[in-house]
Amino acid sequence: MIKRESNEKIFLLCTLLFAFSSFAIELSDAKEQGLIGEQTNGLLGVVESSAEVEALVKEINALRLAKYSEIAEKNGMTVNQVSVLAGEKTIQKTVAGQYIQNASGQWVVK
Repeated sequence: MIKRESNEKIFLLCTLLFAFSSFAIELSDAKEQGLIGEQTNGLLGVVESSAEVEALVKEINALRLAKYSEIAEKNGMTVNQVSVLAGEKTIQKTVAGQYIQNASGQWVVK
């Protein structure tokens, strides 16, 4: 009985989270609109701030950092080393017309 209640609560929580996220701005839309961009440190940065954009960047950066940590551990590297390499790759892959951070830390359109 307890397990069933627990599973139902988890299902309800997941349903609520998915419902909420359907209203959130999507990463690709935010990039296309010039709200966020790729930074040299492998993380997203906010170009034009709003609560929704800030939340998206925070969520994705947390996922990226977790992945960078995993990669660093597997390869005997630091998270910073992995982040810098990821930053180079994401900037290279960024579509023309979207924002990237240049070496001086300024936002520029690629």
